[in-house]
Amino acid sequence: MSSLSQQLKAINAINESNASVALDRKSRSKIHSKSLIYEPKVAATQDYDYLYQVGLEGIEEITQIDSRFNKFTQTLFSGTSINLDRNVQSKDIVDQLNKNVEAFLTLIGPYLQLSPAIKALEWLVRRFHINIHNAELFLIVALPYHSQGIFVKILNVIPKGLFPKIFDWLLGYKELLKLVPSSSILKAFHNDFEIFKLYSLFLIEQIKNSTIYKEQLVFYLTFTVQLLASLSKKLETLNEIYMPVVLEVIGVMLTPKDFKFSSSLRHDIKLTSYSIIAVLGSIVPLSHQVTVSITESVLADPKACEQDTIKHTLIALGQLWNFNNQDVSENCFKHLTPETLVANKELISSLTGEYKLNKFLIQYFMATFPHEESYNVFKFIDLNESSFRIIFNKVVVSTSESVRLTAIQILESLLKSNSTFFAASLKDNNLKIDDLEMRLMTTLGGSSDLHSDDIVFDGDIEIDEDEEAHEQPVDIDLESLKTTTANFFVAGQEEFNKLSFALVALLNSQKNSFDKFDQVFASSEASISFYSRVAFSPSVPLIVRVSTLKHIASQLGKVSKSADLYLLVPMFLLGLADSNKQIRSANIEVLQVIRDHTIAIHSGKKKVKTSLYLEDQIYGSTEPGKRAIIPPQDALFLNEVLFKDDLLDDVLLDSMRINHILFLVVFKSSKSGLKKIGQLLLKTFILNQWSLQTLPIVFKWKIWSIMATENAKGGDDRFFFAEDLGEYFNKRQSLIEQADEAKISFFDEIEKPIVGLVGGDPSEKNATKEVSWIIQGLENQSANLQIASNQRLMQVFTCFKSIESRMSIINKLIELLTNEDAIEIDAMETLQSLEIDHELFIAALGNVQLNSQMPEQGVVKRRRRSSSSTKQAMARDDINNMASTHLKKLTVILDVLDKNLRSEASDIARPKLLQALFKILTDLDYLGNDGNLPVLYAQETLASCMFLSIVKMKASAQKYNFDSNSIRADLIVNSIRSSQSPQVQNRLLLVIAELASLAPEIILHSVMPIFTFMGAHTVRQDDEFSNSALQQTIAKVIPALAANGSSSITSEIEFLLTSFVAAFQHIPRHRRVKLFTSLTKTLGYDKSLHALLFLVGQQYVNNYNKNKVTECGAILEFTSSFLKSFSAGEQLEGIERFCELWDQIPSAQIDPNSDEYTKLSTRSIFGLSILSLNDEGLSVMKSQLLKFIGTVLTKDNLNYNGASSIKIKVALVLLDNKVNEVEKTRVLAGFRNVTSFLLSSLDAFTNTTPDKQITSNLYELLANFLDLLPLNYFVDSILDSLNVDKISDSLAIKVARNFAVLSGTKFESELNGSNIDEVLQVSILEKLLPVLIHGIKKNTDIELQQAYLNAFAVIVNKFGLATKELFNATNSKVLIDSLNPITSSNGLLSEQPELIISSVNAITAVVNTLGVKTIGFFPKIVPPALKIWKSTVTSEDEEGARLIQASIMILLSCLIKKIPAFMASSLDSILITILSSDLIDSSIRSNVLGLVVDHMDLSAVLKSLCNIWISKNFYENHNAGNLGLYLKTLELTIEKIDKKSASNQSTLFMKWLILAFEFRHYSESSGNKFDNNTIHRLESSFSTCGISYVMKLNDKSFRPLFANLVRWAVDGEGSNLKNTEVSRLLAFFRFFNKLQEKLKSIVTSYYSYLLDPVSSILTRFAEDKLQETNLRRIILNSLTSSFKYDQDDYWSQQGRFDSISQPLISQLANIEEGIGKYLVKSISSFVNNVASEEYNEKLVHSLIKHISNDGDATSRSKIWTIRTMKSIFQKMGEQWLTYLPTLIPYIAELLEDDDEAVEMESFLKSAQSLKPLFDRVLVQRLKPATQTASGIYIPEKNQEKLNQATVIASGPGITNTTTGEVIPTSVKAGDKVLLPAFGGNPVKIGEEEFLLYTDKEILAKIEN
Repeated sequence: MSSLSQQLKAINAINESNASVALDRKSRSKIHSKSLIYEPKVAATQDYDYLYQVGLEGIEEITQIDSRFNKFTQTLFSGTSINLDRNVQSKDIVDQLNKNVEAFLTLIGPYLQLSPAIKALEWLVRRFHINIHNAELFLIVALPYHSQGIFVKILNVIPKGLFPKIFDWLLGYKELLKLVPSSSILKAFHNDFEIFKLYSLFLIEQIKNSTIYKEQLVFYLTFTVQLLASLSKKLETLNEIYMPVVLEVIGVMLTPKDFKFSSSLRHDIKLTSYSIIAVLGSIVPLSHQVTVSITESVLADPKACEQDTIKHTLIALGQLWNFNNQDVSENCFKHLTPETLVANKELISSLTGEYKLNKFLIQYFMATFPHEESYNVFKFIDLNESSFRIIFNKVVVSTSESVRLTAIQILESLLKSNSTFFAASLKDNNLKIDDLEMRLMTTLGGSSDLHSDDIVFDGDIEIDEDEEAHEQPVDIDLESLKTTTANFFVAGQEEFNKLSFALVALLNSQKNSFDKFDQVFASSEASISFYSRVAFSPSVPLIVRVSTLKHIASQLGKVSKSADLYLLVPMFLLGLADSNKQIRSANIEVLQVIRDHTIAIHSGKKKVKTSLYLEDQIYGSTEPGKRAIIPPQDALFLNEVLFKDDLLDDVLLDSMRINHILFLVVFKSSKSGLKKIGQLLLKTFILNQWSLQTLPIVFKWKIWSIMATENAKGGDDRFFFAEDLGEYFNKRQSLIEQADEAKISFFDEIEKPIVGLVGGDPSEKNATKEVSWIIQGLENQSANLQIASNQRLMQVFTCFKSIESRMSIINKLIELLTNEDAIEIDAMETLQSLEIDHELFIAALGNVQLNSQMPEQGVVKRRRRSSSSTKQAMARDDINNMASTHLKKLTVILDVLDKNLRSEASDIARPKLLQALFKILTDLDYLGNDGNLPVLYAQETLASCMFLSIVKMKASAQKYNFDSNSIRADLIVNSIRSSQSPQVQNRLLLVIAELASLAPEIILHSVMPIFTFMGAHTVRQDDEFSNSALQQTIAKVIPALAANGSSSITSEIEFLLTSFVAAFQHIPRHRRVKLFTSLTKTLGYDKSLHALLFLVGQQYVNNYNKNKVTECGAILEFTSSFLKSFSAGEQLEGIERFCELWDQIPSAQIDPNSDEYTKLSTRSIFGLSILSLNDEGLSVMKSQLLKFIGTVLTKDNLNYNGASSIKIKVALVLLDNKVNEVEKTRVLAGFRNVTSFLLSSLDAFTNTTPDKQITSNLYELLANFLDLLPLNYFVDSILDSLNVDKISDSLAIKVARNFAVLSGTKFESELNGSNIDEVLQVSILEKLLPVLIHGIKKNTDIELQQAYLNAFAVIVNKFGLATKELFNATNSKVLIDSLNPITSSNGLLSEQPELIISSVNAITAVVNTLGVKTIGFFPKIVPPALKIWKSTVTSEDEEGARLIQASIMILLSCLIKKIPAFMASSLDSILITILSSDLIDSSIRSNVLGLVVDHMDLSAVLKSLCNIWISKNFYENHNAGNLGLYLKTLELTIEKIDKKSASNQSTLFMKWLILAFEFRHYSESSGNKFDNNTIHRLESSFSTCGISYVMKLNDKSFRPLFANLVRWAVDGEGSNLKNTEVSRLLAFFRFFNKLQEKLKSIVTSYYSYLLDPVSSILTRFAEDKLQETNLRRIILNSLTSSFKYDQDDYWSQQGRFDSISQPLISQLANIEEGIGKYLVKSISSFVNNVASEEYNEKLVHSLIKHISNDGDATSRSKIWTIRTMKSIFQKMGEQWLTYLPTLIPYIAELLEDDDEAVEMESFLKSAQSLKPLFDRVLVQRLKPATQTASGIYIPEKNQEKLNQATVIASGPGITNTTTGEVIPTSVKAGDKVLLPAFGGNPVKIGEEEFLLYTDKEILAKIEN
């Protein structure tokens, strides 16, 4: 590889002295220290013997894992390898070594994460330097581990200078030793095809060598898929560059190969290829040839269709064929048989929803049809219009006898799926449905809508003459078909099918076929019975059926008058129900014939003796007495009714009218003497014949349909068909087969109508049989029959009147639900939809009761234990199974009952039902406890039913009486206790709650155990239902308890609260507040709030004493949230009564025999938890209870913004005028009572029984309590405590400090303009502020002094912002006078940092409020403040210094805003102070500096900023951030200053600018004080400031300043530091270049100041007297800009041209490689700017000097001159063409230059730059394609040359010498052409080869 050779060359280049040593000692040591395991310092000291042992250990361990590594123990890890130095070996040995290393690396991939592998690699790295010599392969092998530590280690050991070029993108991660993210790998593959190709080829070799492994496959798959997806919008790149490589990899992967070292690897490789194929297929349309090729390759592997692979195979093929629509041959899928596909139908069904398999399935079907499994394959296809027509066309043209049945199945499915598409497809094929059916010789199911109603038949089928000419008549042997069967109504299906098929075939090929076919039958009766059955058979083509009916009419017309035909009327009446109008019309014709025949015999005549035509055929073996045959006169009447008033015309239009004609006309008809002839005779005649069992199914299905439709309207006509129903279940399978033969939909056309004959009004006649039939249908194995029976049941259930009948159905449905057998119906849904009344439910519940008697009533007992004998009995399998079945049935009934009770219309809730449910409750306890059965769901449902029943009865207007012996609360209590389910317990609690409000007397005696249970269990449940149940129970039962308690209500409530609070820790946190709020409000806040606070407080104290911080926090959070649910008055009353309970806690332990002990012990809220405490414990309890309630108030105050805060509630009461006085009085009384109690308690615990902790907590509680008051009330309450004259002890000082802090906090958060009134003003100005100022003067205590100062600052600030009252003379004087003590040693001049900070804040507040009025104190404020700031610079207390700096910064900000004019005198110091406050965040300082710029005179600010830089050397500041802040301020100042003020400071600013330009020299001379990047940033800011300033000046004022700058840059005039010429020039030109970009042409003339210096500098560069690349580049750029922006022909002036042209062009002599492009750009811009013949001539000759061999031009000079000339020609175009003759000789020399680089530079850079002349054409040969072993087409190199090529460029053409016209070339760029075998001039451009031909040499142009 090229990168490897580069590495070898780099290593060998180091070898200068010793041939046996590749590197010098230092380099070898550095390389030797590169290690995968050890630190560099350790690695550098290790010898090869030690390293060999490490490697040997690794290879031995890895060999145990993979025996393939054993071979390396004899080579790379042999004992002789220790002394093998590859640098002194022969080439053959080194080549062999590399082969061994490569073999090892390709094998080690799967184990790179294992320690043995690392050890083995360590030896190879250290001894053989594979990290240098094999680095590329090393990285490729490790690439799958890019996100793991081993990859970083490998990156680290590869030297940066020898890193493979192709992996340069990894260098950043190597430097940082970071893991390589997946995004970087993908980016590399996407941006550099060579990397992807390299890895792909490596992967191919891995597969071929059987060294591939799973991680490598995952890596390749992951990134290839992402790569393909990323290229989905660059299809050209994907197809032309990446696709061939990907296809080659796929081809190798698909080639079957076994891997003996891994059984699953072949499968993994296959799945990888499938995944890539799937992605390819979804992203880009592959060519048909490629698609077929891949498909064949996939299926060629025998394992592709095996069970564990076929899923992935199908997914891949589905995606692959998704874009392909071309037909394929069967060979494409020869390895995937239809049988295999059909065998996996469930798999395919599951895949079609998620993956796109449809197009593949269509192609497969088309390729494999016809096949015996084609229909099953077809069923997989999801049809749309396109696929529908494709399949239709395929099937229609393949309807030969061999595939007829399959074609019929497919065509019927197509028709069923979309009749519209079917009709369109028929039209496309110029077919009619009749033609198709005749071709198939059957009717297509569902084709009736496609038949035309307008066809007229003459009795025979018309055959198109053209069609007749092409079709040969079918040769049917009628003799062989002759039959002796006399009755085809009862003939076998096989014989009928044989004859009917022959008839269809005969009619399809010949005219007038019926006469011939009549010969088959022995009699006319036999033929008519056959033809009638044919006419009614849906399987026969419609055209044949209609023709048959016509023939029947014709034949009946020929029957002798001695035979009556009217027995046929009922049969042909059925034909009127046919859906096809043609059939109905033909049947009417038959009926007309019958009518005419009957009239001809019997009309107006006496009785004529006749026989009945077809009687024996129709009635068969039916006894004559059961044949309900009407006499001829009644038959005449029947015909008269049918044909009266055009009645049959209605049915011709609508087949549904048959029911109307029969049941409302014929059966209701009457005549004189026989009013009910229709009802008695005609109905019996017709229905009797229809009910005959001998009739074929083609007649019966019509009959059942007609009768089912009529039965839905009511009536008992269905009983005619009782025998049909009775035999149905026995004949069902036979009927299914007959229906299938006749093309009748069994379920829709037979089963549904049959079921429709069951039940209806009236029903009691055969109710038992009908119920039995329905039940038999429900339990039948057929899903369809179950569904139909179930639907019918829901329709007729209410028709069954007896309870027994309905219960039979209900029991059967319950049985179906409880059996294990699978059923298709939802029996539960059926039960829930049935109208089950109260009596039915009572009966149903009675059927599942175990005990008919209720258990005896008694005291509520604890959970009953099961007896061992009962458990043993229940353990028997038979009894347990019976119990389990019983439970299932009970559960079903309860579910149904629950659903009914939830219905609004339900009226089943009665005491009797509730009584039945209570009995069930006891049964379930028995089944659960003794039977150990899963009764929880049943119990839940039962409880729900009980609850709903009670609710329904409560809502009812009816009053109910309850039997207390049957409806008992003790049973519910026992069930609650015995249940393990919280859901059951909760539901039963709700039952208790509802009973309490419906019948309270039932539950009172059992309620206390309920509350005990709730306290121990229910409150602990973490769900909404439990919480709701608990609250509802409390809300409804507590009132009953309060009204009927035997002891005092207070004791009961305290007991209840104690039991609930005892479980506090177990109650879910998020439910506590809601629960206890509901409890308190239910009990009454006045009776429970204080007790609850007291009990919760005890919980807090107990947890606090045990250091349970989390639990304490939870209790505080709860209490704070809990109190918010109550009003201010209620909360204050609760706190007051809490204090009373607190006061009752003894201060010392009491005697158990004392009265006090007895009194307290009777109250559950005290109990032993308090009475058992000793003196210390009682003190702690009292102290911590105070802390508890105080902390709660504090927590509430911190969140007082919420509307529910007690603080807000108190304020609303006291300050809102709308609140009544009673409420205000109540609140103030609460404050007064609590405050009095706290003060008296303070006195007691300070003097009587001293306890400092309690005292301290009392004071804190008092402060927190007072903070609840509005401001004016608050001020009045704390004044005495703040008065220092009344402070006598340390506790008083502490209280005063706390009150001062509290006042500051309170005013900070509460005081604003909206709440200041006259009362509050008086409180603050006349009461509070004087007290604070007096305290500051006294300076009693440091902490107290700080608190007073802070409170003073906050109050003055807030009050000053809120009102202007402080500005009046009196108040202003008070504040100004306050500055005396504040600026004294009591404040600002104190040595205490805390007091200094507080004093500064207080001064700031006064200044902020009074502004200029404080000017008298300026000397006492600013100088001391700045002095204090200076002390912080050297302070060791960084935090204190930071706070002081921050406070001074605030003070300065305030002074700058309020008295800016007076700050000017100290502005320098102020700016330095702000800029140098390193401890303050720069954003804050930036804001303060912004205030300086905004509020002070900008001229003064600019002057100060320049002064501190120039005079006070601020540039020496050690902090670059401070310098940046300074420059930002200067820039802002310049931006805002006006032009006049800016001009006034121009001299000073230029001094600043020169010093700024010298900053780099200062930094470098100060030991590189700042890094290069920092200096660059600062210099950029310098330039920005300079340019911004220049923009403020006019030309007149700026020119002299610019001249000064030039003199400084060139001569050093005015330089402040001893810097070099180069550094000055660099700084100047950086600035000037930016200025040029800003001012453009305006500054062009300024080059007059620079012309001579620049010319001189360029000359020095050309003569190698000055060497500074960066300066040269900047000057060239400066010139380029000047040339570019010259709009006034500045450079065209002779003198300037002469001054600059020669120095500029002379730079070509020695221009550096890196900046040559800038010179090219500068010269070409100059030429373009000064273009004239005179100047051009000079420039051409100047350039020639640098390419001529006559001079001393170097190769580099020639190359850059050539590039310059190219640039000039590109810019100048035709203007320079005249100089070509002058240049040609020199160009010729260059083309033959000794230096190949010069020669190539003179020639071409790309094919695009080559423009053929005349009629020449530049082409490039096409590269051929070949196939891989798997058959996939991919590009391949080194193939035989093709004679095809692509045109790259063509010349303009040749001129016709006669006419002078230009004849253009016949081809253009992009054309494909055919080349001659020989000829063409070769042209090589880079690595690409091209050919030049003349136009006439091109043989042909290739189209498409």
